[in-house]
Amino acid sequence: MRVVTVTNVTGTYPQQNAPAVDNVSFFLEQGSYTALVGLNGSGKSTLARIMCGLLEAESGTVSYATDVRVALVFQSPKDQIVCSVVSRDTAFGPQNLKLPAGEVELRTIESLAVTGLLHKASAQSMTLSLGQMQKEALAGIIALNPDVLILDEAVSMLDPASRKDIYRFLSYWVQQRNTVVHITHDADAIKEAQDVIMMQCGKIVFCGTTKAFFEKKDLVNEICGEEINKNLQRKITCGGTVHNEIAFAFDAVSFSYGKNNILNNVNFSLAAGTVTALTGVSGSGKSTLLEIAAGLLAPSSGSVRCNVRPALCQQNSDAALFEQFAADDVAFGARNSGLRGKELLERVTYSMDTAGIPFSEYGERETFTLSGGERRRLAIAGILALNAPVLLFDEPTAGLDAPSRARVLKTLRSLADEGRTVLFSTHRHDEAAFADNELLLENGVVAYSDEQTRVQFSEHHALAEQQPLDSAKLLNSLRGLGVHVGGTEKNNGIIARLPPVAKFVVFFTLFISSLAVRPLALCCALLMLSLVYAFLAKYPAKRLFASLVKVIPLLLFFCIFQMLFFPPLPNEKIFLAYKHFTVTPSKLLLCLKTCIHTEAAIACIVSFSYATPEYDVVDGLSILLKPLALIRFPVRYVIIIVEIIFRFIPLLIDEAESIIKTQLIRGGLGKTKGFFSKVKAIIPLFVPLVIQTIKRSETLADALTVRCFT
Repeated sequence: MRVVTVTNVTGTYPQQNAPAVDNVSFFLEQGSYTALVGLNGSGKSTLARIMCGLLEAESGTVSYATDVRVALVFQSPKDQIVCSVVSRDTAFGPQNLKLPAGEVELRTIESLAVTGLLHKASAQSMTLSLGQMQKEALAGIIALNPDVLILDEAVSMLDPASRKDIYRFLSYWVQQRNTVVHITHDADAIKEAQDVIMMQCGKIVFCGTTKAFFEKKDLVNEICGEEINKNLQRKITCGGTVHNEIAFAFDAVSFSYGKNNILNNVNFSLAAGTVTALTGVSGSGKSTLLEIAAGLLAPSSGSVRCNVRPALCQQNSDAALFEQFAADDVAFGARNSGLRGKELLERVTYSMDTAGIPFSEYGERETFTLSGGERRRLAIAGILALNAPVLLFDEPTAGLDAPSRARVLKTLRSLADEGRTVLFSTHRHDEAAFADNELLLENGVVAYSDEQTRVQFSEHHALAEQQPLDSAKLLNSLRGLGVHVGGTEKNNGIIARLPPVAKFVVFFTLFISSLAVRPLALCCALLMLSLVYAFLAKYPAKRLFASLVKVIPLLLFFCIFQMLFFPPLPNEKIFLAYKHFTVTPSKLLLCLKTCIHTEAAIACIVSFSYATPEYDVVDGLSILLKPLALIRFPVRYVIIIVEIIFRFIPLLIDEAESIIKTQLIRGGLGKTKGFFSKVKAIIPLFVPLVIQTIKRSETLADALTVRCFT
């Protein structure tokens, strides 16, 4: 039985001349497993979005069998996650289908189990690695139990073992008479499918069985690439003279996020002129290690040794692009280092040409018009322009097609040939084999490395110890702020153990009372109760003290305001008078009460936030607002808005963090003098954040649609 039929579908994006999808026709049978392949920009994702109803076709039709549900797993997992807690996000879709609570819970558990994420059910989404986020996004769609499941490069950031688990699940899913469409560039993923559809420039150029596809070597090589060119590989020889010079080292480095140990006593050294692959399962700490190496994070113990600070190219290439035009963006870091005129132009030209995005062709292109692969290469060019001797790359080939991957790897090799030291993270065995050496992170330590990377500390002791960037503490604070929104820290205090509704009742009773009472004695009593409430909520005393102290300057301002504008009572004694400024007993009493009211209210708010995780807030509001549903008040929409707020705020904090990291890496946000120079320094941060906020809002709307929210 045909479940989806695509007939003569054409789709063109605004301000684009050529259609992204051009007169495409095919059909999907129930229980089929199809790989949709093609180079970056060939129209695969656009076609998938048209099939799911997220985009409207310019012409042609997409028809479905009766009661068929089509669901799409996005390429970027951050775009698809709606709720801030993993289990809540997985349950979001089934709840929108108005399934019984027991069925919702069952689907949530099963979906997290098959994606290997059940142990993270109560974790906050923003604390997961990017690979784990991909699993969460997949789990949320699987929980919908769709008849047609479309995956848009949805396993590209997973380690090989996790990918195999997903492939096994997809095979099982098809055996249950469901239909799978997998958009991919990976040969192993294509081999799992029964059929292959290949696209070029928006058109279908192949539609047939997987066996027939692999018989066409030219098509296979175009999509999957030939085996990595062994001529590019150059293993280190022990007798080499160039590669005996150590350029970078970790000396007993450990790192923790709170009580969560990420790295434990990590030691390794990298020789100049070499390429090293950093491997490990999703969430093993690869990105953390690279950020410590670049000075963005301060190690808990140990030291990073390098004579010149390394430059890091982050995973999120969109956060790395600040300027309107490509050449200006590449010049951003070099200009901050003091380059001007002809020397700057030569550096930009070299960097773009080396990164495979030629200056002559792309220099005047607007950054937002570039494809995903082109943006990634542009971000690499921006890092190359810094001319750092040690270069770090976080998953530089993730989501790229075979030619783009080969181009990036060739770039890494050419940098090593120039004498630079390159360290890049990857999940692909062939890329790790391409490197001169491999570092495998396992349980926070380097579990394996080639013997050539194992050198004694005495051999790299001459390297300078690199100190973290001055803004490392700011980044840690931002990360902590994003994690703490919603109060998901482990808390076994008395207040934290209360039922959600009881938490709201206690909070509002104490909060309103602390603001409403008038006698001074009652004000003091309510302040003491608020402090007891904070103690029972196990809110850290130092943090509470800091919160109360920070508002004192504001309270002093209001006290002065009251002294100026509040008239004294008749026949009241005046302690001090200067024009309109008078100090009287009633004004002093009013100021004292205002201070006590404010401090008590703050103690209540921070303690409630600390002891009440996002899911308790949602559950409590759901129960408290339930009577309004009887008068047809849209309670469900209010709850969704609250959940989205809890999700969106950490997401924007994460975006700001990524942008600040890239700014710091490329010499932005430095010391500035004067108002206008500070404004100029902030603009490159503000503009990308606004753009990303708009994009996130649009993708969030798509995510809600895919997750059956109406």
